[in-house]
Amino acid sequence: MNKTAKWWQKAAIYEVYPRSFQDSDGDGIGDLQGVISKLDYLEELGINGIWFMPIHPSQSYHKYDVRDYYEIDPQYGTMADFEELMAECQKRDIHVITDLVLNHTGNDHEWFTTACEYLKNLPAGAEPSAEECKYVEYYSFAREPGSGWHAIEGSEWYYEGMFDYSMPDINLGSEATRAEIKNIMQFWIDKGVAGFRLDAAKEFYSGSVSKNVEVLSWIQETATAIRPDCYLVA
Repeated sequence: MNKTAKWWQKAAIYEVYPRSFQDSDGDGIGDLQGVISKLDYLEELGINGIWFMPIHPSQSYHKYDVRDYYEIDPQYGTMADFEELMAECQKRDIHVITDLVLNHTGNDHEWFTTACEYLKNLPAGAEPSAEECKYVEYYSFAREPGSGWHAIEGSEWYYEGMFDYSMPDINLGSEATRAEIKNIMQFWIDKGVAGFRLDAAKEFYSGSVSKNVEVLSWIQETATAIRPDCYLVA
């Protein structure tokens, strides 16, 4: 037997889209308490892992446009509900992985709205400063638009959002952004999360294998430094 085998090497992981899985309060939207009520059923299926699609606050039904990486979407419940869910999963030896959306945020995320407000108030021709507003490093801004770029109304600036105007792309080359991502992973691993599914990984740098590999390698090294058996799938 390989004594260094990780939990996920023999795992059966069940994907859960919370919105449509189980509604506990009759509002027509699935929630975390609904998942808790079905854990015995999931255990009977023989699974030992659950992958949750995004659970963070978001303006969309799919929640891949994150508004806050450190909270639970109110439609799904509260942080107390999540902590109860983690405790019940641990009793059943079920590991939990969550979607970690790092290619973009929602355009209503505080990082983005703060950066845009700063750029709107920047004097014409002036260059943005991360010392004045650290969030201008978290995204890609330019005065000249490219394909997939969108105007910031009331300013001379544009931002990259390859999927949609509502999903501004994160600048993964920024050390400040990477420090924030490390904090996010630390936060959820401290809550008991055993790993992450990385959405849109090949679009971190669309068309550049080498840059994507560098980012993914950094994410893996960072995550496993926090939790050595952290499971990542991209």
